Amino acid sequence: MALHASKVADKIIDYMNKNNTPSLAVPWSDFYTLTERGAIRDAFMRDLSKALKEKSVLIAYGQAIVGIMKDYSPPNIKHDFK
Repeated sequence: MALHASKVADKIIDYMNKNNTPSLAVPWSDFYTLTERGAIRDAFMRDLSKALKEKSVLIAYGQAIVGIMKDYSPPNIKHDFK
């Protein structure tokens, strides 16, 4: 049975925390496995985006990958845009 969006959000956050990574690039085939779904509808993508946003995690659905990242600026990342 397909997982609810909030359960998928928890699964994603747990994975990111266990692996100490602020971002993921997940190929669609792996994303289907992660969500335990054979098809992903727009409504599910909106629900997942909302569930992740409530936990300060951003998600973007691309053509080849699903990009997921924590919405914070870690102190070790510095940019000099001059």
